[in-house]
Amino acid sequence: MTLFKNLFRISLLAGLSLIMVMSVTRFIALQSGTILAQQQHIQHALSQDFSLLPRQHYDTSLVALSAFLTMQLHPDDYQSIAIAPTQAQQQSLTITSPQTKSAAPAWFIAIFGDNSYSQTQTINLVNDTVIVTISNNEKWLADNLWHHTQQLLIEAGIISFSFTLVIFFLLRLSFTPFQRLITYAKQLEQTHQANPPPHTRYQDLNLLNKSYSSLAHKLESHFRVQAKEAAHLREKAYRDPISQLGNREYFLNQLDAWLTKSEQGGLILIQAKVINQSYRHKNYQRGDHLIREIAQTLNQTITHSNSTLGRISKTEFAVLLPQIQQEKLHSLAELILGTLLPLTKEFDTPLGITIGLVITEHGTSASQLLAQLDNAVIAAAQSPSSPIALSEGESNTNNKGKQYWKELVLSAIRNQQIHFHYQPVLMQNNTVYHQEVFSTIKRNDEVISANQFVGALDELSQGTIFDKHVIVSCVKQLQTDRQLPALAINLTRSSVQDPAFHRWLHELLPYHPLICKRLFFEIQEGCFIEGTDMTQLLCQLLNRFDVRFGIDNFGRHFKSLEYLNDFKPAYVKIDFAFTMQLNNPTQSAVLTSISRTAHSLGIETIATRVETETQLERLSELFISGFQGYIIERQVTRTNNVA
Repeated sequence: MTLFKNLFRISLLAGLSLIMVMSVTRFIALQSGTILAQQQHIQHALSQDFSLLPRQHYDTSLVALSAFLTMQLHPDDYQSIAIAPTQAQQQSLTITSPQTKSAAPAWFIAIFGDNSYSQTQTINLVNDTVIVTISNNEKWLADNLWHHTQQLLIEAGIISFSFTLVIFFLLRLSFTPFQRLITYAKQLEQTHQANPPPHTRYQDLNLLNKSYSSLAHKLESHFRVQAKEAAHLREKAYRDPISQLGNREYFLNQLDAWLTKSEQGGLILIQAKVINQSYRHKNYQRGDHLIREIAQTLNQTITHSNSTLGRISKTEFAVLLPQIQQEKLHSLAELILGTLLPLTKEFDTPLGITIGLVITEHGTSASQLLAQLDNAVIAAAQSPSSPIALSEGESNTNNKGKQYWKELVLSAIRNQQIHFHYQPVLMQNNTVYHQEVFSTIKRNDEVISANQFVGALDELSQGTIFDKHVIVSCVKQLQTDRQLPALAINLTRSSVQDPAFHRWLHELLPYHPLICKRLFFEIQEGCFIEGTDMTQLLCQLLNRFDVRFGIDNFGRHFKSLEYLNDFKPAYVKIDFAFTMQLNNPTQSAVLTSISRTAHSLGIETIATRVETETQLERLSELFISGFQGYIIERQVTRTNNVA
């Protein structure tokens, strides 16, 4: 129970008790006054001077006496008037007032109706004495009390209602600063950041405001330190200190993670023998400077989305390019060669730069791809005029262009060939957080996963076509099945950066307020590193309609994690490269660090592709809130079947 409710209850109880006491007091006073007035009327009637009554004979005197008494009394005052002679041979007389059914309920009469009263008086008549007994009218008394009771109840109800409203609004007004402080505390608990609470006229609340503000400042400082420590640890483990690119271990981890998706892509291996020449004939400072120049040139030249660049040996640089076609890969290699050759002019080194290429769209091992790249570099060295060679692999014969994938998706949408599979995310408390939506195209016994065509759609800035279809389909599914857990939809980069897609969402979401609470959107981490303005606008739009969003591939980029404090996602999905080799102490330390950074902001951390019990147990020991993968899907399915 809140403090406001408790004080309101106490104030209301005290006020209603006072009103009840006052009403009961008034009722008792009215009851006593009514009974007393009735008794006084009877006493007054019997205390009159009866000597003036006619005394010719007894009957005349008896009639005159009865007429006199009924004239003195109102029918409401008496129920019966009995005149009895002292001599048995004389006539007696009884007068009763007209009686109707009482308006008071039976329970009221049973409780308050026992107010009988009678008074006897001896009166001298002609040659005789009579005894007059007057009994009060209990029926009128009960009706009168019931009428007053109804009036009292109405008055008490009006006063109680008015008192309740006044107390509620006065307490609410007084508690407004306190409510602001509660809201501030909730924001601080949920986001570890909040706007400073305003100054109030209450000294005790101002002390709390000061304490909360100090705590918020300390939490923010702690988060920044933690984010810097996580970034430093990650850089120490996975960044080459000279080139500031990813090192060999980082690149191989990213390559292994990408190979599990079985999607088309390309690799470039750049061998710069000119580096050895620089170290040999110049000095180490000049050699390091050349490496940094090459790395900077590669970073500026390679703009492909989701690309991974690393220095894997002293003289070799490798590039992973998901969803790239052979023609574009070769064009990029020529561009890289053209930008790197000017750096080798001062060195008299033949074949200072050689480039090997590999295209693959079928699952293979990292070692096989690196071997193909080595062979391609050797082949490139055989043609000094154009030192670029493409490894002849089986995948090269089946390379498809971007327009092919676009037409394939459009055809699948028209022919309803896109199918969805839901994979649950299970939290530590065994509740399903959401189900991620995986899309596939099924046609002619061929199954094509979204990983195979999403990159091509992004290259053509056509990802919104596919995303809109998925969103509309999921909204319909959520409307149809109200028991279906929340769904998480992956957004393409082109949709995140497309203002038209934002407007489309702004028109769609207001019509489905209940669905919004069961909808998640997953945005790739790269969108929070590059193109942040459009990403910020999209996140603000989603927050406006209570649609939660998460970050996919969290931790992949060598950037500070402080952006979490700006965007406040509901969850992050750790990049698979950090969760697949948990026996590596360095990798476990980096995973713990980046997970703890997100956890400190109240952000759920989710590990994906959890395939074994050993992996699940190991991840449970780290700062991981939820798990997703084959073993989790099997566990949830088994639980649902039992239920």
